[in-house]
Amino acid sequence: MNIQKSELDAVVEAGRILVTSGAEVYRVEETMKHMAEVFGITNFESYVVNGAVIVSGCTRRGKAEARVANVIAISVNLGKLEAVNALSRSLKVGIRVNSQYVQMRLKMIEEMKGYSYIWVLIAYFIGALGFSLALGSSWMDSIVSGVAGMSLGLVMVPMQKFVKAQFLQTIVGSAVVTFVACVLHWMGLGEHIGLMILGALMVMVPGAAFVNSVREFSQNNYSTGLTLLMSALLTGISISVGVAMVIALLPFANQMSEVFSGDIQGISGWVVRVVSAGVGTVAFALLYGTPKRYFWDLFWVSAMSWLLYLVFNLYLKQEVLSTLLPGIIVVLCSRALSVRRRCPMTIFLATSIFPLVPGLSFYRAVYFLIVGHEMLALQYMHSCATSAFTIIMAISVVQQMPIKWFQFMKKGKK
Repeated sequence: MNIQKSELDAVVEAGRILVTSGAEVYRVEETMKHMAEVFGITNFESYVVNGAVIVSGCTRRGKAEARVANVIAISVNLGKLEAVNALSRSLKVGIRVNSQYVQMRLKMIEEMKGYSYIWVLIAYFIGALGFSLALGSSWMDSIVSGVAGMSLGLVMVPMQKFVKAQFLQTIVGSAVVTFVACVLHWMGLGEHIGLMILGALMVMVPGAAFVNSVREFSQNNYSTGLTLLMSALLTGISISVGVAMVIALLPFANQMSEVFSGDIQGISGWVVRVVSAGVGTVAFALLYGTPKRYFWDLFWVSAMSWLLYLVFNLYLKQEVLSTLLPGIIVVLCSRALSVRRRCPMTIFLATSIFPLVPGLSFYRAVYFLIVGHEMLALQYMHSCATSAFTIIMAISVVQQMPIKWFQFMKKGKK
């Protein structure tokens, strides 16, 4: 393989890894464009969709070439996304780079090992327990949620190797969560079956797909944005199907009531719910392969956003303001931190905004529609639409701000 061919191969391979890791289209295109400039490829053009990456350009020898890379499956891995971004940043225009070296680095990124199976199971447990506490569950209900969440991890991790259809994975996963929670509740453990199931299901909410769909819409990438949005909606429907199926089949299972959140009792109650949201978000970030060095940032941003949401929701009683103001703060912090840490904004936004994402509202709307509670279904569908619209506004507003407004966050050179 000649060097010119390898250079274009390196560019398209970087784009393929970014797409499979959950990067936005504009980030993929910008990264490939920068790498093409480094390699001296002129007249570079690219077209990126969820299923393929297509590039073309003229090499240093003046030969026109094109490459196509298929994207078989997308599995969000923020660690790989950050690694490709770091590699791209290390390449400087005007400094000749050996494409073989870049391809070797890309191969190392592709083969990066994630967190161990034990840590993944711990993350499922802590994530479910943390989000259950954040929603207002008691400690016993939250522990049951954690056990159900760990059961989800025990099933999902090996199943992903054999079942490629994501909606089937989601249906089976939500069914497992519901079955374990119902059995433990039947055995006398826990009190509110709805909160126990919801806490465990939080780790299945398609937060990254929803956030990326909004960001694609804000960049006028409507086809990709619509695809991601439909994926998020299908996940919500699949969760509802799995839950409703198990509750219908188990003779001792009770349908979930409309009570989904407990009252906050005293200062300790506030602290527990806020800290739990931060801890749950960090656990969720681990499942997305986020590097450990970003965990503290994710903790305080998500905890702060959940605190603001609880305060505004308690005193303002306005769903729009309760979601919009914390959402703007999260997006602002995510963009500032991306400049500070010199990494993609997606690492912070896709995870720290997770407590505000209306995935559970959509799931509850579909669930109540399935079991015949149309009024409750309409209520939660309205809540879902309102939250989604306000988050779209928050992301879109901050996305349009010039990058120079955040330059003050850059670290000084040592």
